[in-house]
Amino acid sequence: MKKELYRQDNPVVNDAFDRLAVNIHLKKQQEGLKTFLFCGCEPSVGTTTIGIDLAISMATAGWNTLLVDGDMRKRSEDKRLNMNGDKGLYEYLSCHIDEKDMYYATNYDKLTFVPNGQCNGGQVNLLCSEKMQNLLNEWKKEYDYVIIDVPSLASAVDAKIIAGQVDGVVMVASLRYSSRKAISQAKMALENAGANILGIVANRVDRREYKKNVYDTN
Repeated sequence: MKKELYRQDNPVVNDAFDRLAVNIHLKKQQEGLKTFLFCGCEPSVGTTTIGIDLAISMATAGWNTLLVDGDMRKRSEDKRLNMNGDKGLYEYLSCHIDEKDMYYATNYDKLTFVPNGQCNGGQVNLLCSEKMQNLLNEWKKEYDYVIIDVPSLASAVDAKIIAGQVDGVVMVASLRYSSRKAISQAKMALENAGANILGIVANRVDRREYKKNVYDTN
């Protein structure tokens, strides 16, 4: 059974994700980057939504894309894409399923999804494992782009564990609510973990402000 994913109806929002996809693609062309970690500076800044929409943008552009729900702290039923009973990253890393059983096709031909699985939280040791590192290396060979969604830096250490193992890290902040202190602390935590920080996605930007900034940049 395929996972049903949908882009937002707002053309301005879709334009922003398409621009982000192009910037990520340029990083691949210039530096060979393929695996990307997306993490919020704080909880509830919209990291999961950004990961989904970016993955769709990349897949519709023709790139073979893998979207990974790496948040093993939330129950499966609390995640936007997961259905009760889905097995995924947790089950594979804990040796309960074969690797092939954690991949789910989606309604986009070029987009594959890996759910977090039926976890109860706190499986940090699995992210540190050699098995996880081997997965990252394998994904880099098999996919054009890998997008991994993890808990915010303020709520868990998970992002710091994976940050040094991926090609690049994108921070997510809410333009309205994230403080400079929270962003600075998140940046410092990633730097201390040896992350290659590519930049910050400012989420929940006013439509008029977005258009103005894009116009001024161009």
